[in-house]
Amino acid sequence: MNSDIILGRWKQLKGQIWQAWAELSGSDCAWLSGSNDCLSGVLQEYYGREQEAVSSKKQPH
Repeated sequence: MNSDIILGRWKQLKGQIWQAWAELSGSDCAWLSGSNDCLSGVLQEYYGREQEAVSSKKQPH
């Protein structure tokens, strides 16, 4: 498994925790921070999956 996928999932989890904290505390800043982490995690996980797909294909010479 690519490290980008793992880090992407970690960022998503961290973002969800921030969003849950924002719901409890009513903090818009915490919610925004959580949303940014979640989005960057999704993008990083997607990038890691695409990178794995490209590297697993045989390159024609």
